[in-house]
Amino acid sequence: MRRSSRKGLNTPKRAKDMRVKLADRVAYVTGKLRTLGFQSITLATYRPGPTSLDGYYRLQAVKRDFRAFISELILGGSIAKYSYTLLYNERAILRYDNAPHHPHIETFPHHKHEHDKVVPLPDHSVDAFIKEVKSLVKERPLT
Repeated sequence: MRRSSRKGLNTPKRAKDMRVKLADRVAYVTGKLRTLGFQSITLATYRPGPTSLDGYYRLQAVKRDFRAFISELILGGSIAKYSYTLLYNERAILRYDNAPHHPHIETFPHHKHEHDKVVPLPDHSVDAFIKEVKSLVKERPLT
């Protein structure tokens, strides 16, 4: 019997043995945002590649004074590039990405922007980002 799990689609531990289909990935991330109470989830960009294991997407989601942006480039079933951003009152308070512009970071190219600091990012999964978002949303006041 074959088991199927959507957990950890890009966790560092499973990235090599897990192949992600673009449509499944969008559904997975959308579901994660919904569990946090984000509404008005919009698929702003969806560009399928030559196979179901290739493509690019960008999601936008809103919850009160928070806006989340998730974008991923998937090549051959692996997440090649990503950018996860959380805004509060239109100001970026958390960003994960793997743009290769901080070579001094020990987890290069993976890094995190917290307010105005750039720090290492050992777990660059969307699940880790969602976990941090959950914590940040919980601690901010309703406005």
